[in-house]
Amino acid sequence: MWFTVCLSSILFFSCIKRDIKCANILVDASGSVKLADFGLAKVTKFNDVKSCKGTAFWMAPEVVNLKNQGYGPPADIWSLGCTVLEMLTRKVPYSPLEWMQALYRIGKGEPPTVPDSLSKDARDFILQCLQMHLWL
Repeated sequence: MWFTVCLSSILFFSCIKRDIKCANILVDASGSVKLADFGLAKVTKFNDVKSCKGTAFWMAPEVVNLKNQGYGPPADIWSLGCTVLEMLTRKVPYSPLEWMQALYRIGKGEPPTVPDSLSKDARDFILQCLQMHLWL
């Protein structure tokens, strides 16, 4: 729930974070959650970003494989799916691949493996996030 609020705020202000991952989520002793590291964030118009920035394992296909098309805030939805997958499996997406192998698969639009051991709701949520959003 808390992460959805953070992400909704980013999308509402037409900001793309470009580096959503567990390492950028902070939780203090009282349970307050904060999204950190906005060094790659960019305020954007609709799908006008054309640079490949972020951390390889969490990048969306539209970020990796630009083909002269831009991308926008919906690319963070893919990263959200990868982050939830990471939280539930305690492994980075596309493990045990090296980052270049992961980028190749991401560029082809291949989502990371979502284990059957996750609940149906968790799998459905992650798989919905792991869709290409070129049409948004």
